[in-house]
Amino acid sequence: MPDFKKLMVASGLVLLSACSLNFLPGAKPTIPSPIAANPASLRIAVLAPEELRLPKNEIVLTVYQKSGSGEISRDYTLVAADAGQEAAAVAEFRKPGQKLTVLRLSPTDALALRDQQQEMAAARETGGAKPGFSVDLDAACWNGPMIAPAVPLDVLIEAGTEEGFHPLLQDIDIFALMNRPEESRLKSCS
Repeated sequence: MPDFKKLMVASGLVLLSACSLNFLPGAKPTIPSPIAANPASLRIAVLAPEELRLPKNEIVLTVYQKSGSGEISRDYTLVAADAGQEAAAVAEFRKPGQKLTVLRLSPTDALALRDQQQEMAAARETGGAKPGFSVDLDAACWNGPMIAPAVPLDVLIEAGTEEGFHPLLQDIDIFALMNRPEESRLKSCS
């Protein structure tokens, strides 16, 4: 995955590189995770400038687990959810000028993730398993002049708990993404 960005949370360190947002549960602070969440309640909220476009049915959630006995991995295409219902829940994170896009699993993928969670839990009983997940934003593009926007990018997750939405990624400077090397930069939509 050579484009956009990847955030890895491991042992309290946060690294930003190319490709996707990648999270390993168990990092501090605790981040809600699709590895243990009710798949039907899982929501990903993207708060971004109006010009950032997230193409329909092209944002992918990957849930995986690596262990000595192999890898369990599956990709799920996220679909649009009702952003109006989630607006109040993300209000504390929203900055002026950000639009809200909320994504969720389709009912079929929610059932498939439930099956994958059970398979991963059984594999963890043998020990040494390292679960994680990523949100792939490679398909996003910029629909406007390639100048420095004043509005940052934030990505949140909600896993159906009382805690509500939790930040995965905050205050990402989109202009910096536009100026990365060509293979990993944010592309123009045109």
